[in-house]
Amino acid sequence: MVSIVDSAIEKYLRSFAPGRPDFMLEMEKYAEENYVSIIPPEVAQFLTFLIHTNRSCNVLEIGTAIAYSTIWLAWAVEPRDGHITTIEINDRRAETAIQNIKTAGLDNRITLLKGHAVDIIPELKDSYDFIFIDAAKGQYGWFFEELYPRLVPGGLLVSDNVLAEGLVVLADEQLRHRQKTSVRRLRDYLKMITTHPGLETTVIPLGDGIAVSLKR
Repeated sequence: MVSIVDSAIEKYLRSFAPGRPDFMLEMEKYAEENYVSIIPPEVAQFLTFLIHTNRSCNVLEIGTAIAYSTIWLAWAVEPRDGHITTIEINDRRAETAIQNIKTAGLDNRITLLKGHAVDIIPELKDSYDFIFIDAAKGQYGWFFEELYPRLVPGGLLVSDNVLAEGLVVLADEQLRHRQKTSVRRLRDYLKMITTHPGLETTVIPLGDGIAVSLKR
């Protein structure tokens, strides 16, 4: 769980997060021990709030990992009999995700597509009222170009990790060579979604930074 928030404030915010069943606590432990990036509980609570407020039903997630966020999203749409479509490129994580989804009893509410999002997204036929991007940050711009037409008016596009552990505010000479391209692309992405005429966007310093974009 990556966070740019002061640790004391993070701990305080996390105290307000809803209780999780034991299997979710086990997922959090697994993620920490195996260096799997998952959203913090306070971010999950925020996503739940957004889905309830926007009354979202048809959700697309880019980046399943072990299905921690996926399960939170599925719980959030359950009152409206909604559905989650989620994409994961890593076979091993996808298999772990499938087992976690079964443990949660959400097989009928979640469709997991294994493969590269670059290959899968152009083949998607549905429209979505909530899209959550939590994948390779260097590809956020490409994701947006493909996903914007698939987001219904009034729908929400939520992009995670947009502050990149604070790297976006550093001067280029302070970045390691391998960081420069992904950080530049992420800055370009933030500029794109905050100035796009079809979106109303706000960036929130929660977790590792979350951008919430409403399609006009």
